[in-house]
Amino acid sequence: MGGGPLSPDELRHILTPELLSFLVKARMPYPKQGPINFSHFGRDIFLKDPVGPVVRHRVWPALIALSKIGLDHMPDLTAYLPTPTDAFFAEQCLGLLLLVDHFPRLFCRGMDQRWTYGYFSPISQRLARKWIALPADQRPDSWERWHQDGAGAGLDYWIGVRFWFGTPFVHSEDRELQAIAVKFTDETRSVVEKMTGKKDPNRKKRDEIFADIYGFPRVYMNGPPQGADVTRESWTFWMGMLMDIHKPIIDLFGRYPYLNATLGRESSDQENTWVEKTGHFGEVSPEIAKRILEDIEKGRWTPLGESLRPKLD
Repeated sequence: MGGGPLSPDELRHILTPELLSFLVKARMPYPKQGPINFSHFGRDIFLKDPVGPVVRHRVWPALIALSKIGLDHMPDLTAYLPTPTDAFFAEQCLGLLLLVDHFPRLFCRGMDQRWTYGYFSPISQRLARKWIALPADQRPDSWERWHQDGAGAGLDYWIGVRFWFGTPFVHSEDRELQAIAVKFTDETRSVVEKMTGKKDPNRKKRDEIFADIYGFPRVYMNGPPQGADVTRESWTFWMGMLMDIHKPIIDLFGRYPYLNATLGRESSDQENTWVEKTGHFGEVSPEIAKRILEDIEKGRWTPLGESLRPKLD
């Protein structure tokens, strides 16, 4: 992990307001006040990738630059955002979150997956801890902020916004952040129930959901709800269930077993059983796991993107 930390000015020229707004518009290409087709919304996250080709040329150089800083030298990235009371703070914060939490998951493959989970995830979770600790009227994720404070967003758009703001918490292996995730998801659910008058049928299955250690890979592999009968309410309630079923895994293991190979960790017998029963869901290949472990044992990181470059004869 070389290159040394960038200067604040150099990083400011990378994490520009224009870049962060561009990422939000690319990931949320919907009218703020109009209806959203949530069948398409889910499809374009879980089943297709219309966004990657649009943003890669902007995202990849920013990720490369951030990868050269090192976790120990990483500055507080909120310093590159407007102040929380600024009208543009919420959108800018979302753009930065997408950059460090979502897009590494979209682009990093092979050896680079270690960067996603061992480097960018800690960065995104530091950022999430910062904004969720803000006073309620300054938080960038709230319904009031997006609907009333000049953004003028409707409920559909806000549901999409909340989905992305919630991802760092469910991606975390920290039990404290998982508890925040459950509360965060329930806040989203409650707003939608209040605004639409419809109750989430999954409320009756809470005990079952929080006891299902195999629920996340099963639901993820089944994919999001699709078809003409998908509504913003049904999609929100499915999303809430998807978020909630991360927690049983962390409750039991304290980490995601499918990431052990990616992070060079040894699995317990119980974790190996879990991985086998899920069909090795989310695991890197044995070859990649071996190379990652070699890097870890030698105290090095294969530079981001290097393993994907064509080998020259």
